[in-house]
Amino acid sequence: MNRRYFLLALPVFSFLWFVSTIFIAGHFYPDYSHVAQFISELGATGSPYGDYVNYLGFIPTELFLLGFVFVSYSVLPRTKWNTIGLILVAVYGVSLGVAAFFPCDFECEPDVATLSHMIHMASAFPGYLCGILAIFCISSASKSWSKSRTFRYTGYVAGILAVFALINLDPSSNTVGLNQRVLEFILYSWFIYFGYFLRRKLPNKALKRDK
Repeated sequence: MNRRYFLLALPVFSFLWFVSTIFIAGHFYPDYSHVAQFISELGATGSPYGDYVNYLGFIPTELFLLGFVFVSYSVLPRTKWNTIGLILVAVYGVSLGVAAFFPCDFECEPDVATLSHMIHMASAFPGYLCGILAIFCISSASKSWSKSRTFRYTGYVAGILAVFALINLDPSSNTVGLNQRVLEFILYSWFIYFGYFLRRKLPNKALKRDK
């Protein structure tokens, strides 16, 4: 397995698959607003192509991300905090995968929530929180295996921006969809940067077999 390739390709594939899913599904969803509506509404119960969005869009997105976690674990120094950070990334992927298996009710604003809706909401927010914690965790832990302050401080900045985006996910806001997309973009930008950084900065024992 060419781990150098997968370290960058997997998070990029995950991001592009996710973005493509959102734009294609949004195009075929009547009057859908990427600014005002949650991403989950594209796969909600009663949405035009909900099953396709969830099973052909969101699920593969998270599988690519979980593959990235696996490859990262195979090359990253196995310290306690690195392992915890990667577990948190995996939880982010799994929880959003669970949210796809259990879609929210139509428009994600039910009068009486179904069990599927409650599971969806209970998994999505902790998933985002774990993604943010993973950034702080791995960035802080990098001090023990990398001399790059740029990587560490970039993680801190990305984490802080992600926190602000998360606390602004107010369903009553007219820009909740935009805020959610900003949050996803921050998380994925850091995942991709992390993969790029590992690919370039760890050509030692972990990657020797790929030379």
